Amino acid sequence: MIILPMMFTMMTALVMVIISVLGFFLASEYFAKDVRKSARKKLIFINIIIIIGFVVLYPKLLDFSYAAILGEIVVMWYVLQVFLIILGILVKIFRLIYEKSRHQEIDESKRRFLRGVIWVPAISATLYGGLYESRHIEFVEQDINCKDFPKLNGIKIAHLTDVHLGNFFSVKQFYEVLNQIAHKSPDMLVITGDVFDNGKINDEAIKILNAFTPYFPFGVYFCWGNHEHMRGIEHLKEALSKTNIKVLNNESIKILSGDKPLYLLGVDYVDERGGQDAANMREQYLQKALTDVPESAYKILLAHHSIFIDEAFKHNINLTLTGHTHGGQFAFLGIPIIPMFKYMRGRFEQNNSIGYVSSGAGSWFPYRIGCPPEVTFFNFKA
Repeated sequence: MIILPMMFTMMTALVMVIISVLGFFLASEYFAKDVRKSARKKLIFINIIIIIGFVVLYPKLLDFSYAAILGEIVVMWYVLQVFLIILGILVKIFRLIYEKSRHQEIDESKRRFLRGVIWVPAISATLYGGLYESRHIEFVEQDINCKDFPKLNGIKIAHLTDVHLGNFFSVKQFYEVLNQIAHKSPDMLVITGDVFDNGKINDEAIKILNAFTPYFPFGVYFCWGNHEHMRGIEHLKEALSKTNIKVLNNESIKILSGDKPLYLLGVDYVDERGGQDAANMREQYLQKALTDVPESAYKILLAHHSIFIDEAFKHNINLTLTGHTHGGQFAFLGIPIIPMFKYMRGRFEQNNSIGYVSSGAGSWFPYRIGCPPEVTFFNFKA
């Protein structure tokens, strides 16, 4: 358990160092010549203090009363540097092309103008993503064709995932989101993990979620995410067992009976990075969940990791709901900038199977741009 925070700390510190070094060398593209030297010194000094403080104090920092505010400031500070670096590189390329084609250097007045222009989009994007987009959850509607299963016509399912309760998503916000979901009158609420992410408030959050169960006629269902495994899975199992929230752990439950019944399946978290062993485990978990589920049933699979869509397509699961990726959190025109996973965001279809990857309602990293948080509603239409 100690290894994971240490790895996270070291990897984060390394990213901070890389950003700091790149910012230092590209400072000439966004700092005026007369202040460049002092600006570089201040930039390096601030970054060194932040990096040392983070390495020494994390994760104890999370218990600090103003940890959320401090975290948001630090994240936006480094995001601002990233935007300046990107824009600085683009301006440098433009300048070199211009100078080579014209066989003369850009005069200092034009360079000063370009340096000033760089700051406007960099600051704007930083503030927008940190203070607005990351805090405003979108309620996304998805239509599901169920013409072969007319009994499902009119059913609405709400999908919530990756809340990451803690410094950047409070219990109060959790209550407000659940209240908004309930007001849209879905028949069922399904949750695909990474909700209970803070040992100090998990129990209170479970009580709040349980209080909302009467608002969902078909019930509230949950599958484990990796962060539940990190935050004391045994305690969470015990706490949830005393509620009306049904945890689906490599198992299924019948929601509607008949010759074409509706079954809900849920599987435990399996990391994508385990190679063939992980793939075998995913197959094993899904096979176990499919036990006693008739072939004629409409099957909805709940899985935290989006890689389960592979297994779902293989087994002709009608609808698979996942999260984990947060949609990448950084996107341009809806396309994730860093596609770390096979299934990053949105809807995927193969034959008669649908897989959906939600960008999640929250995050442990308080910044998003081009990828707002979401709660998804699936509307079944015959």
